Amino acid sequence: MVRTGASAYVNYGYESTFGTASSAITKSFGLKTAITGLTLNTNRQSLYKLGQVEPHKYFYGQQSGTLGLDFVLSDTTSGDVFKAIYGVPTGSGTGSSNHVYGSATGSGSTKTFANQTFTTELGFAGEVGNIVRQFKGCILNGLTINAVIGDAIKCSGDVVFGKEGDATTSFSDDATENGAPFTFAHGTFSLNGTVQGQIQEVDISFAQNGELLYELGSNTSVAGIKKTLDITGRFKVAWSTAVAHATVIAQLAGANYKETWNDKNTVGGTPEIELHFTNGVVGNGERKITITGKGLGLNDHNVSGLEPIEAVFEELNWQIKSAIVTVVNSQ
Repeated sequence: MVRTGASAYVNYGYESTFGTASSAITKSFGLKTAITGLTLNTNRQSLYKLGQVEPHKYFYGQQSGTLGLDFVLSDTTSGDVFKAIYGVPTGSGTGSSNHVYGSATGSGSTKTFANQTFTTELGFAGEVGNIVRQFKGCILNGLTINAVIGDAIKCSGDVVFGKEGDATTSFSDDATENGAPFTFAHGTFSLNGTVQGQIQEVDISFAQNGELLYELGSNTSVAGIKKTLDITGRFKVAWSTAVAHATVIAQLAGANYKETWNDKNTVGGTPEIELHFTNGVVGNGERKITITGKGLGLNDHNVSGLEPIEAVFEELNWQIKSAIVTVVNSQ
């Protein structure tokens, strides 16, 4: 009989050494975790020979894999995923103490994948036996957080890996997920310290642009190369002022030129953008994820709804130079 996702689990745990399975694969990405795509590639190539048109021999190159994730942002576990981008945080993340990832200048962001790669374990109770696969040396190459009116806060991730061995049958779903989902009602979006009203949608994406490194003597990856960290996003809000449009105009050449939204560098000054999720509890019971960014540059300004009896909205695509992520996810 065909099995459904009810017969599967997916956990992850951070590695001490690249490609060596984590000793504690017990973390949950979030609520309603789903694997949206899983591919393992051997990079097979064909060799031909004189005298025939069919392939004569095959040989195999690097092992490489990709893993797509979807999950709902949880107030107890999802904040841990930022370690895969920024490395080990400061603070305990409990009570009123924050886990803090990244820095306002970008200089504090981890520049390598050391101690921030992870092992992902997929277990599936098949019709004729358990299938348990471990993907080692996983790099979170992309993370997107999407907040839309009337919905839970949804996340998607793109993972690359280059090390997987034979499947086993040791079925062990050790992850616990007792948290509550963050929804649109838990979120606020601020520009220059001012909460924006009538926000309809906010997206933020972290792209690490990493690559797997291989060496002679092994067809599995031996390290990861971290390139650039690009933090981009989009927000849609009721069109009520000319501020955003004027900012786009000012970012063109001219006497009123502004490099960023508030013409501030990443050092000092008011954060130019903040996306904040909280359960609303004051004090030690609060659980929150706050993404604060500086160096806000706008790509474009779009207007929709300019027709009879339709609501009019403006939508802006943006990028920030650096971010700090503050998390409290346990009591």
